[in-house]
Amino acid sequence: MEFGGWVSGGLSVRGAEESSARQIKGLRGARMRRQRAEGLSRSGMRMLRKSRGVVSSAVLCVLLGCCGNAEAGQFHPNKSSTFKNMEQLFKVEYLDNASLTGFVAEDVVQLGGYYVSTRFGCVTNSKGHDWAQADGILGMGFPAAALRSVPFPLFWALTDPNRAEQKQSKVLENRIFTLMLSEDRGELVLGGHDPKSVQGELVTTPVRASPLPDGSAAFMHYMIDVQSLTVGGHELLQFKDKSIAIQAILDSGTSCLVVPDDTFEGGLLVSPFKEFQKQFGDLDEPMIEITIEGQKFQLPYDDYMVDDKPCVMKMKSTPRTFLLGDVFFRRMVVVHNLNNPLQPLITLGQRDPKYELTAELKTIGERSHVPLGKKAVHKPNLPESEHAVSAKKASSAKSSNVGQLSQHNPSLPPIQQQQQQQPQQQPQQ
Repeated sequence: MEFGGWVSGGLSVRGAEESSARQIKGLRGARMRRQRAEGLSRSGMRMLRKSRGVVSSAVLCVLLGCCGNAEAGQFHPNKSSTFKNMEQLFKVEYLDNASLTGFVAEDVVQLGGYYVSTRFGCVTNSKGHDWAQADGILGMGFPAAALRSVPFPLFWALTDPNRAEQKQSKVLENRIFTLMLSEDRGELVLGGHDPKSVQGELVTTPVRASPLPDGSAAFMHYMIDVQSLTVGGHELLQFKDKSIAIQAILDSGTSCLVVPDDTFEGGLLVSPFKEFQKQFGDLDEPMIEITIEGQKFQLPYDDYMVDDKPCVMKMKSTPRTFLLGDVFFRRMVVVHNLNNPLQPLITLGQRDPKYELTAELKTIGERSHVPLGKKAVHKPNLPESEHAVSAKKASSAKSSNVGQLSQHNPSLPPIQQQQQQQPQQQPQQ
């Protein structure tokens, strides 16, 4: 596989009581980087593109398998009396030529112990990738990144207080979800986190807003400040100004750590990717440490080695930033607090090694604990220069100017920080 992902055993389309709702699995993935109208129904069809190997938390809709397909685990519209075809088409197209096409539908969708009537994308055709391992894509991202035809990602629909009075609904009041992964499975917690899962102190950091072409800013990704990244004690983020932080995207759908091969117009003294290549070959099973809000989080050697190579890659094309992928999540408790839409927060902690990820759907108080099956993590089949291994020559492909460095000032709300630093955050090519 080109990317790691996870599938949920607690997601289903309920339909009416007399319908036989099928259990489906959700694959978390896909931050869609561009949106434009395209195709037969120009009001409904959206063409989405993303960089190969980069899938993420800002999913735009729920793709519920091949509608009408007889294979087990997929959604069958004819078995639901509440199913509605919205008569809008969509297409999701990946830069490696993989694609999903289908139509927008509406039905009662349940995740864990919560359910609402909401729109989703019903896939009728797929091309590329091993889609057979997962029946859908589960939307846990921000509304600002959503398709116009599917305005609410699933998690926001499940936590929308305006839907509480719907005939068929049970809304989650606490708009928080927690993600924990291991090498072979995971756990999604709706409504908070389990204190027993954490070892040591938790640290909370604001989500950074993304600048938009019109000069405004919006929350598009789970993007946070990272102050330091070291391998075997060697600093990779050598900032010219020590008060600067690099913005990193929490991205469980990306297999590896993906670091920029860029100095951000002199904001960094060296390329982080080239520095990793330079240092890694001379070190003996080095630890990677990532500093967030002054707290160090450790990635042991065995966690980031995949197929006998370090799962650390160069960011290709856009965005010029830093991705904390699957290997980062393996020992972490990652809490997404979206209760305040104007200032979403991420809380991070090391996971207690004694904590066992749930193997069955369970409810503890107001929290739903959903078991996740996990797709195998394999490194993308990229040219050798794209892997973070010692090499005589590194790729010199020019990057786009999407990424940014920022003054780390947690006392300001994220959008104000973004607006305050915006001239410095968009280096010119």
